[in-house]
Amino acid sequence: MIALGKEISNAQYRILDHRVFVNGEIEAFLNNFGNDSEVESLFKLTETVGALKYECSDKCINLGATHLDNIAVELKNLLGEVDNLVDTLQRPKQTSSTILETAAERLKRKQVFDSELKHNYQRVEDSFAVKEEEISELYSDLQLKLNIPK
Repeated sequence: MIALGKEISNAQYRILDHRVFVNGEIEAFLNNFGNDSEVESLFKLTETVGALKYECSDKCINLGATHLDNIAVELKNLLGEVDNLVDTLQRPKQTSSTILETAAERLKRKQVFDSELKHNYQRVEDSFAVKEEEISELYSDLQLKLNIPK
């Protein structure tokens, strides 16, 4: 039963494996055209391309792994620098004493200005109230003198 399972699983590989067919075709090709220099150069070229394919793929994989490691190290360094920058930016900043002193002076000047403004506003309001009283007295005197009923 186990042998049957192995045979079934190997069947797909045998069906998809074309090496036997390709080797047979190559031998037949060489038997028919073996003395032709163009055919020999074609096979040499095919062998060279096949060898380069495997060598280049290994070389590319190795170089890729090397460069990926370098890039990973650079990214880790960059991430560390970004974290340091974020920590620096999130740290509360201490204001200098001169800035605090000038802010306090500005606040005092503003308070003085506000109190003077309120005082002057009150004076104007009082002045208007006095003028209104004077006008109403003059109007009532005028009404009395002219005998105008209210």
